[in-house]
Amino acid sequence: MTSFLEIPAIPGSLRQINRLTVLRLLRRFGPITKPALAEYSRISRPTISKLVDELEEQGLAECVGVAVPTPSGGKPGALYRFNAEGVRSAGIFLTVDAVRVALVNGNGRVSGSLERPLGQDRRPEPVINAIVETLQELLTSQQVSLAQLLGIGVGVPGLTSFATGVVHFAPHFPQWRDVPVRDLLKARLGSEVWVDNDCHVQALAERYFGAGQSCTDFVTVESGIGVSAAFYLQDTLYRGVGETAGEIGHMTIQEDGPLCECGNRGCWETLASTTWMVEQASGLALFSHSHDEMIEKLEPEVINTLAHTIFRAAQGGQADAIELVRQHAMHFGVGLAALINVLNPQRIIIWGDSINGGELFLETVRAVVQQRAMARPREMCSIIFSSFIQDVGVIGAASLVIDALFTHYQPTA
Repeated sequence: MTSFLEIPAIPGSLRQINRLTVLRLLRRFGPITKPALAEYSRISRPTISKLVDELEEQGLAECVGVAVPTPSGGKPGALYRFNAEGVRSAGIFLTVDAVRVALVNGNGRVSGSLERPLGQDRRPEPVINAIVETLQELLTSQQVSLAQLLGIGVGVPGLTSFATGVVHFAPHFPQWRDVPVRDLLKARLGSEVWVDNDCHVQALAERYFGAGQSCTDFVTVESGIGVSAAFYLQDTLYRGVGETAGEIGHMTIQEDGPLCECGNRGCWETLASTTWMVEQASGLALFSHSHDEMIEKLEPEVINTLAHTIFRAAQGGQADAIELVRQHAMHFGVGLAALINVLNPQRIIIWGDSINGGELFLETVRAVVQQRAMARPREMCSIIFSSFIQDVGVIGAASLVIDALFTHYQPTA
C-alpha cells in the first residue's frame, strides 16, 4: 500500500530521492538487475537491494526472471521491472456534456470505462454527484473497491489550480466559481484526488504513454468547440504562476474579429474552433432542414453533431464541406505557427474533434505552418495527431496519479 504527500518531496530527503530514482529506472530500463540499477543510479548496492525489495513488497516492482549468465561465470542476477499491474488508478474526465470515468493501470491501459451524460443542471453539486455515482457504478461493475485505487485524477475544462484542486472558472459551466472539486470528491470518496485542467492532463497522457515520451519540449493543442493547449517544456509541465497557462484560444488573431464568449474580439478560437465551422455551414446544402434548425441553438452537443457531419461530408468528397474543413485548418495553422515561433517545441500534438478532419485537416495545417512559421523552429517541429482516440481524457486524468507516483511517492509508515 502506498500514500502520497500533498506536495512534492523537498529535495534533501536522500531516502526519498533514492526511492524515486529507483522507481523511475525500473520503469524506464526494466527488466534490470540490482547491480545494473546501482551502476545507473550510483547508489550503493546494499541500498539498491533494500529499496528494490521494499518496492516489490509494496507491489510496485516485480521479479521477472534472471539475467543471462556472464562469460565470467558469476551468479546471474534477478531481473526486476516496474509492476504496472500493481498500480490501479481512476481517471475522471469532465466534458461540456458528459462525465467519463475509467480504471487505468501503470502503463496507461484502460481496464474498464463508463460514460454518462450530464443533465441540464450543471451547477457544482449535481455534477459532483454525477461524477461520484458514475465512478461507483464502474467500480461495482469491475469488482474493484476504492481502497484498491492508488488515487483518482480528474480533468476539468476550465481554469483550475492544481495545487489546491479548485476550479476557478469553467466557461461551459456558468455557475462554477472557485469550486473545491478536490476536497469535495475527497470527502465523498475517501481517496487521494488530483484535479487539473483538461489540456494539462492530456499532456501528461502523451508524456507518459504517447507521442511525448521521446520529447523534452512539446505542445498539445485541443481543437473542438474551444481551443486550448498545454506546454511540456524542459521536461516539465508548465502551468504558469497562476496555473492558468494554456488558454491560447483567447490570444487575439484578428483585432476586429468576431466577438468571443470571453468578451474580447478576434480570439483564435472564434476562428479556429469547430463552432466557427458549424456557423459557417448555415444555409449550405450540407445539412437537412432539421440540422439547419439546430444551428439556431448551438449547444455543445449540437456543435459536435454538426461538426462530425461536416467532417464526414468532406471525407466523402462534398465540395462545400472540403472547403469548410480547409478554412478551419487554415485558421488553426495560423495559431500553431505563432506557437512554434514563440516556444520552439520538438512536437505539436493535436487532439479533439478536429482530428476527424483527417489528412485534409492535418496537411492544410502543416502547409499554413510551412508558410508562416520561421524556418529554424519550424524545421525542428513535427505536427501530428494524438495516437489516443477515445480514452485520451481519462488516461490523462489517471496520469495525474502516475505523475504523483513518479515525483513524490513515499510508502506508508
